[in-house]
Amino acid sequence: MSKKTLVTIFFRLFFLALLFLAYTSSAQENSESNSSRFRLPIVSVAQGVMNFSGDVGYNKFNQPLLARSGFQVEIEYPTASRFAFGLSFLSGRVYGEEKTIYRAINFKSTILAGGLVFRYDFISRNKPDQILIPFLTAGVEYLTFTPKADLLDKNGNQYNYWSDGTIRNMSQDAPASDQAVKIYRDYTYETDLRDANLDGFGKFSNSTWGVPVGAGVRLKVSERLSMHFSSVVHLTGSDFIDGVTSDGKGIRKGNEKNDKVIFTSVSIRFALSHKTDDSYKNVDFNALVNEDADGDGIPDLVDDSSGTPRNNAVSINGKPYDADNDGIPDYRDQEPNSATDAVVNEQGVTITEEMIEEKFRKDSLAALPAVIEYLKSYDKLTQRNPDVEKRWIEKNSANNSKKGANRIPPIYSAIDTDNNQIITPKEISRAIDDYLAKKSTYTISEFFDLIDFFFSQN
Repeated sequence: MSKKTLVTIFFRLFFLALLFLAYTSSAQENSESNSSRFRLPIVSVAQGVMNFSGDVGYNKFNQPLLARSGFQVEIEYPTASRFAFGLSFLSGRVYGEEKTIYRAINFKSTILAGGLVFRYDFISRNKPDQILIPFLTAGVEYLTFTPKADLLDKNGNQYNYWSDGTIRNMSQDAPASDQAVKIYRDYTYETDLRDANLDGFGKFSNSTWGVPVGAGVRLKVSERLSMHFSSVVHLTGSDFIDGVTSDGKGIRKGNEKNDKVIFTSVSIRFALSHKTDDSYKNVDFNALVNEDADGDGIPDLVDDSSGTPRNNAVSINGKPYDADNDGIPDYRDQEPNSATDAVVNEQGVTITEEMIEEKFRKDSLAALPAVIEYLKSYDKLTQRNPDVEKRWIEKNSANNSKKGANRIPPIYSAIDTDNNQIITPKEISRAIDDYLAKKSTYTISEFFDLIDFFFSQN
């Protein structure tokens, strides 16, 4: 059976297994008896590097790992416990290089592997506040490989490695070695080691069973999204991935250990279904829609004022009536017939500038809270009706013109930010805030003279 046929059969079996897993997971999604937190599988896509440990290249701790990129796809199904299982498909390349005084040898091999994987989490994945979850992974897989070597240059000349470190077109001990010409590697792995039969093994098997074993940590990004940082050693049942074994001859003689592939990767994982939440199972949403906390007959969802005391008339939107339109609802308005655009306190009682000025002249320090209350009430009025401030400015400008009033004292000119020769309630309010926050340069006497000037404008 050809390699192409084997790979085709392998892929068909792999995807049939994926379809079966998706089908069984979907069936469990619709089963009321299923207590698993996730109903559908988790899809994982990983990018990483593949390293080789065998007869060529890395076989001692003091040798560097030679990496090539790898790609992995997994379909995982978590159980109700800390275990999970799934299907995995891995592809990539490994290679090895050795060039010493003892031997010069190289190879490159394409790796395809697929199988069943199991994981065990050291911490329960069901803890919502757990961000990092370490895990172990193991499994069983079927692996295919295609070992090739770079033995010829681009012109078809065989590499001959000389003791001086050069590569020539004939061996160093050849009769006409004095006529040897330097050649250079093209790093094109053109020779299929199965076809070349360099050690007399014939067409050795290029597939084997393997056992992937590794560890990693999961970073939980959200309920459905997570990342894996892991390293997995693929223990294979073959010593032919690099085309060199312990039965080789000369420089091609290797050790007796089977070859290994190490895949270190970062993966993105996405759960196809989210965690089920039964906390709302017995909630009566119809009752919530019709909830009326203040008992005014208007559901809270459309109630503009859900704190209206019971037995008080409200509008169609649940807002309590305000007959004099002073911003204070009738049920707590102690002055239900305030004048239009009147400045009122929280009880709906009118506050006039004359009242505040009289208090201020009797005891300026004790009257300061009343000044602040007036200004805050005035600010609320202008928020409801912006035209009030415009009329206030026009009225006071006319009054000042009739009286021939003096201009703003130079010491207070900076407060008149709109340069209309009138200190408005908003301007005096900012001045008071600055003074109380110790940002003002005015003395106590100058500050109270400023307030006195404000009221004298009327």
